[in-house]
Amino acid sequence: MKAVYLMGIGGIAMSNIAVLLKQAGYDVSGSDEGVYEPAATILRNSGVRVHTPYAATNLPADGTPVIVGNAQSRGHVEVEAALDRGLPLFSFPEFLCRHILPSRHTMVVAGTHGKSTTSAALTHLLAATGRQPGYLIGAQPLDLPFGADLGAGPPFVIEGDEYDSAFFDKRSKFLHYFPRTLILGSVEFDHADIFANLDEVLLAFRRLLRTLPSNGALIYDHDALHSRELAAHAPCRAMAVGRGEECDWRLLDNSTDFEFRAPDRRIYRCAFIPVGAHNRRNMLMALAAACVERGNPEAYLGAIASFHGIRRRLERLYQTADLIVYDDFAHHPTAIHATLSALRERYPGHRLIAAIEPRSNTMVRNIFQHELPRALAVADEIVIGDIHRLERIPVAERLDYDAISLELDRVGVAVSHARNRELADDLLSRLNGRPAVIVFMSNGGFSGIPHSFVARLP
Repeated sequence: MKAVYLMGIGGIAMSNIAVLLKQAGYDVSGSDEGVYEPAATILRNSGVRVHTPYAATNLPADGTPVIVGNAQSRGHVEVEAALDRGLPLFSFPEFLCRHILPSRHTMVVAGTHGKSTTSAALTHLLAATGRQPGYLIGAQPLDLPFGADLGAGPPFVIEGDEYDSAFFDKRSKFLHYFPRTLILGSVEFDHADIFANLDEVLLAFRRLLRTLPSNGALIYDHDALHSRELAAHAPCRAMAVGRGEECDWRLLDNSTDFEFRAPDRRIYRCAFIPVGAHNRRNMLMALAAACVERGNPEAYLGAIASFHGIRRRLERLYQTADLIVYDDFAHHPTAIHATLSALRERYPGHRLIAAIEPRSNTMVRNIFQHELPRALAVADEIVIGDIHRLERIPVAERLDYDAISLELDRVGVAVSHARNRELADDLLSRLNGRPAVIVFMSNGGFSGIPHSFVARLP
């Protein structure tokens, strides 16, 4: 039995990796400062041993490989102990590249937005049509027991993150995966702690495209400027997905069903559960990738209609005739605008109230100072919670709450600020019997407020 130790195992992505390695025959253990849901249940059900909190004594015997999460760096108690003992250190992308991905048809889903949903959709389509895919998704799909599985068939679907791999490997994770099929969504500036500017982001994606084989395939978002420019230099066949007549796969306007024109020029239509045009686009990207080898779109219509999405991507937590509550991962102006537009489309007669926690390393800074109000202006009311780790951000670089409030006030959108601990009470005070939709948006836990708020509702 091979052994491997995961440092930082308590996150959803690392817990999914633990499941994958367990299925591959590894004796998996790991550590974290604390392990919370849903990772706690995932690890417990998989029989993975977890040590908390971090300590040098947690580390296994000499010779056991240690996979280091990208949140750990020099000075971390277990990192220092592992280096002192001479234990072999890997980032998880490198370990997967060496031990899991060889001989598989690797299908990488990349881009700034929609990676988890598109990965889950592609996996769902392949599984429903008997392809037995392996997969690794950085979230919890609602249609699958875990976010990872070794699979028995050739395809392996993996979320291709542009973030760095580890403190000793600053390459983007996706540069380890060598896709045969690459699904490229929209590309924008993000991760200000990793990339200095958009040019650096684009350089990482250009390097990713260079890893495609000449007999591979690129599926790309033709409506996204930078993705379209990147695709022009693809070393293999490239298929465009978008709304334009020139696209190979054309998404047609339909706010209730999933309707598209395939490369055979036929129009197909079926029911679709997830909310919003961005999710219909994610599904069409997944469908185009699934059809690379088996090209009959009609074979996938039933699977499309049964896809529910993933946890915390416009996940509905509560619904009555007068109130609907959603939880969403949106943490970039483009994603925020897509989320709010989707809810406006689905519930045109409801007040739309958005509660947002600026949390990512980009959102807490003033990088998107002007883009954020334009995205939030789709809502009727905005409540901004605590800015995450505000004390670590230089004053001159911080998101300016007052400036955002002023810009939103000019377009008639009510905005207020509430500490996270007061936010549930603030939202409850806004319920006056008029039909309303409340959406929580954060790439973190939002202090558990979405679920605690719903627990207080009748």
